[in-house]
Order: sequence, then C-alpha cells, then structure tokens
Amino acid sequence: MQSLLLFSDDKRLFTVEALQDIFKAVRGFGEIRYNTSVGIPIEADYSEGDDFTMVDLSRKRDAISISGMTDAALSAALIVQRHLDIPLRIIDLDYSFDLPLQEFANVEELRAAIDVEQAK
Repeated sequence: MQSLLLFSDDKRLFTVEALQDIFKAVRGFGEIRYNTSVGIPIEADYSEGDDFTMVDLSRKRDAISISGMTDAALSAALIVQRHLDIPLRIIDLDYSFDLPLQEFANVEELRAAIDVEQAK
C-alpha cells in the first residue's frame, strides 16, 4: 500500500497535542489511539463515506504519515495543512513527487499536481 508523508518546510517537529486537536475537532476523524504497540505517539482513522485512511505521527515526531493515495488520504492531508500554522510538504514513499501542500485548495488540484509530477 502506498503512503504519504507530510513534513514541515523548516524541519520543525510536530506535537501530539496539535494532531489531537485536529483529530477531535474535525468531522471524519475517529478512533484516536495513543502510544501504540509499535511506538506511534498518536494515530487516528479518517473516513469520508466508504473511503478511509489512517493518519499517524512518526516516532521521531518529524513526519505525519497517511496511508494510501485515496481521496480520503489526500483530503486528510489538506485538513492537517489547514489546521497547522506551518507550511507542509507532501511526498510519497517512492519519492515520485514532492509538493508544497499549502498551494492546493482541494483534492482535485492536489491529485492533478501529483499526476503531473508522477508522469515526469
């Protein structure tokens, strides 16, 4: 399964509290889990209709991981960007794209930019 990673432009670390606030405030997030057995500080499920993804904070707190490349995954990335006051970059694990997330207003724009980058 593909995954997405979100990083801050300035390599700033993320806090559990910042993600927790997003997970609790935004409709679609649920099943918040803390300090998982594999060392993830916080993770939650995100769903839109029948589409879902999982969002988690890396052990080092330097990245946010989002499972898959579905519309729900891209939507979750955009939600995180809107709620954090720092510019984020979005990449996939194959490094087939690296984009400034704040430049995209919706899933369609983000997916189109990803498609362009992956076609290069």
